[in-house]
Amino acid sequence: MAVLVYCLLFALYLGVGYWLQVCNGFILGDALSRVAAAESVLYSRSPHVAAVGFVFTPLTALIELPAMPFMQVLPELTGRALAGSIVSALFMAGAAVQILGIGTDRGLPRRYRLAITAMFALNPMILFYGSNGMSEAPFLFFSIWAVRRLILWMVDDDVHHLISAGFIAMGLAYLTRYDAAGAVAGAGALVFATTYLRAPAPPRIRRALLDLILVAGPGAGSFLGWAAASWLITGDAFAQFSSRYGNAAILAQSGGSQVGGFGSGLLFAAVSVLLLAPTVIPIAVWAGWVRWRRPNWTVLLVPTVMFGAVLVFQAHSYATGSTFGFLRFYIAALPLAACLAMLAVPEGPLLPAKRPGRHAPPPATVATTRAGRAGYPVVAVLLAVGLPVAGWGMSLPKYAPQEYALGAVLRPDPDDTSARKTVERRIAATFSTERQIAEYLDRLNLPESSVITDTVYGFAVVAASRKPRTFVIPSDPDFVQLLNDPIGGDVRYLLAVPDTGRGASDALNQRYPTLYETGAEVATLELEIANDGDSQPNWRLYRVFEPSAGDRE
Repeated sequence: MAVLVYCLLFALYLGVGYWLQVCNGFILGDALSRVAAAESVLYSRSPHVAAVGFVFTPLTALIELPAMPFMQVLPELTGRALAGSIVSALFMAGAAVQILGIGTDRGLPRRYRLAITAMFALNPMILFYGSNGMSEAPFLFFSIWAVRRLILWMVDDDVHHLISAGFIAMGLAYLTRYDAAGAVAGAGALVFATTYLRAPAPPRIRRALLDLILVAGPGAGSFLGWAAASWLITGDAFAQFSSRYGNAAILAQSGGSQVGGFGSGLLFAAVSVLLLAPTVIPIAVWAGWVRWRRPNWTVLLVPTVMFGAVLVFQAHSYATGSTFGFLRFYIAALPLAACLAMLAVPEGPLLPAKRPGRHAPPPATVATTRAGRAGYPVVAVLLAVGLPVAGWGMSLPKYAPQEYALGAVLRPDPDDTSARKTVERRIAATFSTERQIAEYLDRLNLPESSVITDTVYGFAVVAASRKPRTFVIPSDPDFVQLLNDPIGGDVRYLLAVPDTGRGASDALNQRYPTLYETGAEVATLELEIANDGDSQPNWRLYRVFEPSAGDRE
């Protein structure tokens, strides 16, 4: 059954991704940026693994590498970020199967566990992020996998569950998203406390520390290893936060954080969580009522602590002004609600323990009380309420600035000239101009190293081009050399953006502050391209001066 569920959901998510991105051109910038990074690893002028970049954690882009050799046959893999959609579909289908597996492990009725899985898998946010190439899908897969294994460990004390949760799931989760650090810390604290309380005699602390290292050590190793690699190669240990491409720089270039204060930031986060999972608190209360003082009640702590830690991490980050007010940052509320729904009802025959630990609680099942019998329909209905509410939340520009423009695709209305619909259309058209620029440059049949562009905005042009070696980009070892002397390096074009907002961090503007306005005495304006996308720059293509006879000598 799990294989069938996986295949159906994979086909559904990939179909949605194809429809959104290939048929309608609705592409999120971070998804396209990751695809461009994966392409650069193999097909830039200087192919190397470090071209994946250090602003994002690397796993999502690296998993896209197998699709890159097919981009000449199917240009949409890069130009429309379809490679990202394939990865999202693979992992979000896996995340849903992990939810299903939690119910299977606990012997729940088939109809109930399928219903809960369906409500998770078909939630509008899950549908969208299971298809759009962002990092949410692999992050949720690894996080739910870790939660499932730790639930089993709570029941049978099998150390192999800690190894699976720590060495595989959470170690990889951090390489997918930085907020996995919260889950790693929460899991470590929970495992340490549980082992310490279970052990009947000393050395209790040593046993607890060993289990802590098993479950949290790999995540900590990923944290330190990725920071070390970033520092050695770029000079920034935490490029996501400190580099000119990172969050702090983007917030500063965009006019600063929109948080009205710490309290307002926490309120925004709380509303975002309730928009995605409005009934998570009633489900948690019901689960606690059914399980309190009964065998295995501590299993409720696993999803609550791990996903709760992720939500707290995101809420604190936004309230302190170090990240953005995006609804997707609170997507962990959805698996939290689904996992609690699987634990809020009496289980049947538990999955037999293969290697129970010495401190495993005695085998038992939850008594089927009146609350327990009523739990199946009550919890299912509570979880179902979240689907329309999440869909409504995605339509609110204040909380869902990256999702609400889906209205331009789902409800196209050419006669609607309202300001909101106009913005929706511009957001939906984002990167269409960059694709046109790529097509224009491809038609020129330029040799390699002909166009210099920074990837602050230029990643979309490079990803859409069928000739990525045409472009000189910051990950190329000779980027600075050619940027300093484009005439002597036989560069033909400079692709420039305005020196405002995020364009202030563009390497071309930093080297030639007057480039966009005047050509900076190294190039002459050949083409100006107005941008159809929202919050995207108007481009100028400058032709580099021909080298003089003396330069040629």
